[in-house]
Amino acid sequence: MHGLSRKARAVLRRDRRKKQVGELNLVPMIDILVVLVFFLLVNSTGVSILGINLPDENKKVEPDPNRKPLIVTVRSDSLLLTEGGSELGRFGSASEGYDFKALSERLLTIKDARPEETSITLLVEPETTHDSLVQTMDAVRITPADGGRTLRTLFPNIALGDAPPSTAAAGASP
Repeated sequence: MHGLSRKARAVLRRDRRKKQVGELNLVPMIDILVVLVFFLLVNSTGVSILGINLPDENKKVEPDPNRKPLIVTVRSDSLLLTEGGSELGRFGSASEGYDFKALSERLLTIKDARPEETSITLLVEPETTHDSLVQTMDAVRITPADGGRTLRTLFPNIALGDAPPSTAAAGASP
């Protein structure tokens, strides 16, 4: 450094100061974020959005003989509401659009008669769209009350199952 001019020494000092400040290394931060995202995805399987309780396949539940279960069967031709095997109503069709409002109104009259009841079963055909299933779940869970400003809880405990073959389809098969 003794043989360098004053300007050259000043440039070297400036370069040394810049190296001491350092740069922000983003690679370790990105690695941590990738691991964090993977961890969150793996551990999010137990997250419940609507609080739907799916049955445990090993658990046997004894049915109450006095209780008549409410069942909404989502078919391609209509929504079918039954109670203990007797039909309470049919609402719309998939081609024309299901009548979710009429279903909610009918369930509201049932809820008024039995306010302690909180359970309902949805039986769904395999061809049912996801959108139809979600709209049906919303229709049986809550309904607008007082001019649509507030929501009234109908049947929040929803059980899902496969719909049995329709009688029309069973009669048509060989």
